[in-house]
Amino acid sequence: MTNYLRSRKRGRVSLRERLELNKATRRLYLGAVPEDHPKYEAAQAKLGELHAEAPPPLRTRRKARGTPDRPLEKHILAAVMGALRYDPRVWICDRRQSGVFQDGDRYIRVGERGHLDISGMLRGGAYFEIEVKRPGAKPEPHQLERIERVRAGGGISGYCWSVESAIALLPS
Repeated sequence: MTNYLRSRKRGRVSLRERLELNKATRRLYLGAVPEDHPKYEAAQAKLGELHAEAPPPLRTRRKARGTPDRPLEKHILAAVMGALRYDPRVWICDRRQSGVFQDGDRYIRVGERGHLDISGMLRGGAYFEIEVKRPGAKPEPHQLERIERVRAGGGISGYCWSVESAIALLPS
């Protein structure tokens, strides 16, 4: 298998990737049947079935407690960033990264501790920072401190758990 088919998880090819590769191979061979071949009509019918066939659904884990799944923070963050970029009040909207990663035997810090997920500027020049959390989660104490510092300096700051709550933080 080529590298582009390798899953990011543990370097293995996933079942979904194998099925897609299988389907692509069948499409290639069925599409190569010449028109004068006796099985041309059967190959075209099978090819039509392959194109109409929906991909297999992704498997998801169910919680043992039966509680509903909450969306992941990365999905909420992507939706909020998309909404803010199309909001006419927002002039600049950037994602802030912070954390530590390991490169060989050394650790590298990116950003500063406490910086919120999204920073930007409104059309009037007002600065804003927004922290994105999963529903029901609260910001860490250092993030709450950052929210208060931005507000004390005249900026707009807060935390959100959905696109609607992020838009509600901005002045109308």
